[in-house]
Amino acid sequence: GNVDMDLVVKQMERMNINLEGKEMAKLEKLADKNRKISREDFVSYGKQSKCVREYVEKAVKEHHSNTNRTAAVKTDTVKIDKAMAAFKAIDKDNSGSVDREEFLNFTSNLPVKQREKLLNNLDKDGDGKIDLEEFRQLFEKK
Repeated sequence: GNVDMDLVVKQMERMNINLEGKEMAKLEKLADKNRKISREDFVSYGKQSKCVREYVEKAVKEHHSNTNRTAAVKTDTVKIDKAMAAFKAIDKDNSGSVDREEFLNFTSNLPVKQREKLLNNLDKDGDGKIDLEEFRQLFEKK
């Protein structure tokens, strides 16, 4: 199988992993014209790359924390994707959280009081923003 270089770079950015210019150049050298890297090349490159090691460690941690939360129910994986897709559509500035303004724009069809109440209910940690985990509550069966 192949590794999609653009996807890896996007995920690294999301995980706040700083991919330096020379690291990027090495990845680009390994990639074919479709920006795919063979799994073998990516794995062997990853052994020397601090960024790739950090990426793999974080991805494994994320995967484990997600699988532990969703139990072994297959329908949850589809639900998670819907939650993430909706979240990303609302998070206009790609900050990783939906701020008050983004949320109020998204819920503009609801009455003001209902919007405020929903925002306050979802914002569990009270930081004025909704992160993906807080947002997932909308997708969980009551």
